[in-house]
Amino acid sequence: MTAIVKSHPVISFFLLSVLLGMLPLALVSSGLLPVAFSQLGAFSASIAGFILASIGAGRESVTDLLRRVLIWRVGFRWWITAILYTAIMAAAALFLSSKFDGITIDWQSLPPIYQVIPMMFILIVLAGLGEEFGWRGFLIPVLQCRHSALVSSLIIGVCHSFWHLPLFLVEGTAQSEWAQQLGLIPAFLGYSVFVIAWAIQLSWFFNNTKGSVLLVAVVHGAGNAWIGGYFDVSGNAGTLGNNMLTVLMATLSLALVVIAGKNLMSNATLKKQ
Repeated sequence: MTAIVKSHPVISFFLLSVLLGMLPLALVSSGLLPVAFSQLGAFSASIAGFILASIGAGRESVTDLLRRVLIWRVGFRWWITAILYTAIMAAAALFLSSKFDGITIDWQSLPPIYQVIPMMFILIVLAGLGEEFGWRGFLIPVLQCRHSALVSSLIIGVCHSFWHLPLFLVEGTAQSEWAQQLGLIPAFLGYSVFVIAWAIQLSWFFNNTKGSVLLVAVVHGAGNAWIGGYFDVSGNAGTLGNNMLTVLMATLSLALVVIAGKNLMSNATLKKQ
């Protein structure tokens, strides 16, 4: 088992995280749990990361992975960017959607800004910490031993996209609604572009904040809170809003690659020894 994990860490991680994530989705699909419990599948990525870290290198690797959540002294600007930049992206997507398609966005109907705070904390724990010990904490250092940060991000982005695929088949999830509107393949492909673009941005945060799982968990949770919660891009602007947000995210990622280079300012100390 140890040899398999060391030889094929990406495949091992992907298969284990998918299998673990399928359990709550199976219970939701069978009606034994309400659809809200599908979010529990997010923990599969971090659980898989800890299991494989333990198998591959033992207690020392698990301890190192846990320590990454304690890395918080990374500079005020990184904290502000982590919390707010996806809010700017979501607001810009709504604004551009209204200009291109004449969609009326009722900005006054948005809830008070303080209401996003509890939602953000919940999603930082569920989506952020639930996933990022796996995708960034475990997988990025392993991949960056062999590939540039950009290639590593693309690999993770593709895996992360397919990890989400079962959600498109579970009635009641946002992904299943997109599949009903556009068809499964177009909806999945569009979502994959978004996920891959975000993977590049998350690697950039990770590599520039001393490998902080805490920071990327904040980016992940805050992004979900702003995009799907507070601004509700798909709800307020429909398919066009989602498409516009994907274009903006892809453009930002391309800009990061051009400015920072394919290594996204990666730090050699983040690579798995």
